[in-house]
Amino acid sequence: MFAPVRGMKDLYGSSAKKYGYIIDTASRIGEKYGYNEIKTPIVEATEVFHRSIGDETDVVSKEMYSFLDKGGESITLRPEGTAGVMRAIVSENLAQSFPVKLMYHGEMFRYDRPQRGRYRQFHQLGFECVGDKSPYTDAILICMATEILNAIGIFDTKVLLNTLGDKDTREAYTKGLVKYLSRHEDKLSDDSKRRLAKNPMRILDSKDANDRAICQMAPLITDYLSKESEQYFQKVCELLEKAGINFEIDNFLVRGLDYYSETAFEFKPTRDEHRDSVGGGGRYDNLLSIFGGADISGIGFAFGIERLMLLIDDAKFKEIALKIAVIPVSETENEVAFQLLKSLYDAEISAEFIHIGTLSKKMKVADRLNCSIAVIIGEDEIKNGCFTLKFMNCEDKEEKTKVVAKSDLISFLKHIN
Repeated sequence: MFAPVRGMKDLYGSSAKKYGYIIDTASRIGEKYGYNEIKTPIVEATEVFHRSIGDETDVVSKEMYSFLDKGGESITLRPEGTAGVMRAIVSENLAQSFPVKLMYHGEMFRYDRPQRGRYRQFHQLGFECVGDKSPYTDAILICMATEILNAIGIFDTKVLLNTLGDKDTREAYTKGLVKYLSRHEDKLSDDSKRRLAKNPMRILDSKDANDRAICQMAPLITDYLSKESEQYFQKVCELLEKAGINFEIDNFLVRGLDYYSETAFEFKPTRDEHRDSVGGGGRYDNLLSIFGGADISGIGFAFGIERLMLLIDDAKFKEIALKIAVIPVSETENEVAFQLLKSLYDAEISAEFIHIGTLSKKMKVADRLNCSIAVIIGEDEIKNGCFTLKFMNCEDKEEKTKVVAKSDLISFLKHIN
């Protein structure tokens, strides 16, 4: 008997329904904001991620599933969605006019320690807006992400917000950060010692306890902001306040990928039992140009779908649809029951055809399938032109059974639904 590969899960039943519900809701809202769907391959040339994400990130240095194909080319299962979307914009010549606004969802792969809400094969839902650099664009994107969370029933989150500044800001800040961290180099983790020379800002994203303690006293990037970056960030904050978005400044939020600049953000649950962020993103400059496109700015974000699913209220989710069990008493009534089943489907009513076994066994199957109403069809029902309805979850014996005329059944069920 085979089990799934470690860190990879089958998605079925209520989990699959939650997944579809999240995607359908987000797609509807994305279309309202002008986003079109794109589906990129789950496999890209390895260089796509080395160039865009950065060699010193954990994703590239530790977590990517990379291998040689039969032609000797190095290919990688995508660890995130943005790089593939940027590659597609250029290779498919999608940038006829700006901004280009695209949304995607699908499988991602990272070799990491599996834990609740974090798997080696996981799913992301993402949005990218390329070619429109403005505090208004940043604020609108964060508002859209918040609307998606609220629409799927997740309200207890806050936005962690920071700025990574422009190129001049990051160059000045990097010098100040290196000067500070060099005084504590002997106490840094091996990964952070290596990053100190190549990408010191990544140290702020370290999960090592000693590194995090050292970083608490590190200089803040806000002290190094250029005038333009400071004004840009202040405007983003002002717009979010006016929009009623729950946010707080996190000076150590740098995100895990190298391509971010200016606005960076994460969505953090406020409930104690959920500590991991459910998603995040930020602005990126020059990412499109890495793939041969225009030298322009973009902004995007992604949600981890498994993490969203953990926050959705199961009880509320199960109330979405009414399900009918069509039950003939014996084989004699099967054809009439079959015709009724087709009528229910034509009327967009969810139904199950339960026709094997004794009547009591059929009723048990209906209960196991979470049917709300059983429509019983026997000799008397056919002769009298009616159906007997059993309300599966009703405790009142007088209200549990109802006889409805054949001609009235569809309208009766639609009224209940």
